[in-house]
Amino acid sequence: MRKALLILDIQNDYMSDQARLPIAKQQMESTIKSINNLIGKAKEQEVPIVYIRNEFERTQISNLFRKFTAIKGTKGAEFDEQLVIVKGKYFSKNKADAFSNPDLATFLSQQNINELIVTGVFVEGCVSATVYGALTRSFKVIVVNDAVGGVSDKSKAAALMKLAKKEVLICTSHQILEGEEIENGTFTAFN
Repeated sequence: MRKALLILDIQNDYMSDQARLPIAKQQMESTIKSINNLIGKAKEQEVPIVYIRNEFERTQISNLFRKFTAIKGTKGAEFDEQLVIVKGKYFSKNKADAFSNPDLATFLSQQNINELIVTGVFVEGCVSATVYGALTRSFKVIVVNDAVGGVSDKSKAAALMKLAKKEVLICTSHQILEGEEIENGTFTAFN
């Protein structure tokens, strides 16, 4: 199986004390740290790294529900400065599911990728929507529980439980970094 690391929506409007719509404060530092560790390992092992971010048009009516976050061209839409950016592929989106940008599926297909290691925010929203989008396209999906953030610890746990019931493997960044077995001979290592 060929894997790729997906990093969803690690943007200024979600990841700081000044964020318009922040994840739970106690999750911010550990989520970024886990993602950055995974980026380092993926780069080392030449695993494709795919950065995805929201870029909403100022006129989208749904902005009212998102507190006008990640408006295209604003500082809030930029990647959080703590996120390690390495050579990788970048895709924008303006809906929860990253596959709403058809270029993502095209890229993954061209690279013969059939397994996705998913990280990012919000696990209750964009992460889950992207996971469901991946499953409908027959990707095997791993969600890294310490590399996803949510509105609260309780809502994050509930979202992860719901994903686990959909044949999504839930593991820790440590399991991936160390290549540990997580289920019936399935290993989480990048290679």
